[in-house]
Amino acid sequence: MSFNVTGLTNYTDEQSTDLLVKALFSGKTAKLLYDAGQVQVGVKSASALNILSSDVYFQSDSCGYSPSGVTNFTQRVITVGKIKVEETLCPKTLEAKWMQTQIAPGSPTQVPFEVQIGMEKSKVIAEKLEIAMWQGTTATANTNPNTNKFDGLLKIITDSAAFVSGNTGSVTAVTSTNIGTVIDAIYAAVPARVADKENLKLFMGIDNFKLALLNLKNANLFNYAFDASTALSLVYPGTNVEIIGVGGLNGTNKMVCTNLDNIFVGTDLANEEEDTKFWYSEDNDEVRFRMTMKYGTQVAFPDQVVYFTL
Repeated sequence: MSFNVTGLTNYTDEQSTDLLVKALFSGKTAKLLYDAGQVQVGVKSASALNILSSDVYFQSDSCGYSPSGVTNFTQRVITVGKIKVEETLCPKTLEAKWMQTQIAPGSPTQVPFEVQIGMEKSKVIAEKLEIAMWQGTTATANTNPNTNKFDGLLKIITDSAAFVSGNTGSVTAVTSTNIGTVIDAIYAAVPARVADKENLKLFMGIDNFKLALLNLKNANLFNYAFDASTALSLVYPGTNVEIIGVGGLNGTNKMVCTNLDNIFVGTDLANEEEDTKFWYSEDNDEVRFRMTMKYGTQVAFPDQVVYFTL
């Protein structure tokens, strides 16, 4: 018996949806939101988050009817960026290398290891989307193709001007010595109506998360039941805040504290325009790869966000 590689292309095509989902939602932040059901699908350009809020007023019970209070409908719009990744793969390039044993006889119309290549590309795309989710901006000055397709959470939060500041201006650098004080100040700034949420999260870069972990270790606060350095998350002692280290905030010295159900991801996902495929082009005698997607972020209530920056 021997391996028959003629089915690789078909196998990859069958897994195209899985590859796309991995690309869109396997980043740390995206996975948290996906698992929490904070994903709005079917967004082809822009879609509204419909928000309902209401006030009630207690009155003395007496005869008559005195209406009071108001029910509000508001919207926050998720605007997605349209993204594609394309690459040309020429099987003949591999004929003089060790991969030649994996190439079908004759004129090759397939690239060996298509499934592995697709998985690797999904992983890299997820890493880049993680950064764009936080640092993305469509501002004209941003010429980075990896972060200029849609506005990320930091841009959305700061543009709203409704956030709560987590830095009074006294902190000019984040160190393993003062990060405990920084986190305490952020937690103190969390609005009371948000502080009792079960899913209150404090997002920070992995670099700052490591400083926070070092700070706790130096204070002999070994009160976590697992290896937080591996999980990159821990509940801050004496609070209900889960600190989460995410790659999208690395190197920014910015932190965001809010309840998880205040953050949304928008994507199409249900449309044939979003897909992953390998195909052989007879005109060019080469194998081609394409992954297309739509992606965006939004915050429902910016005034329920505590934002720290230097």
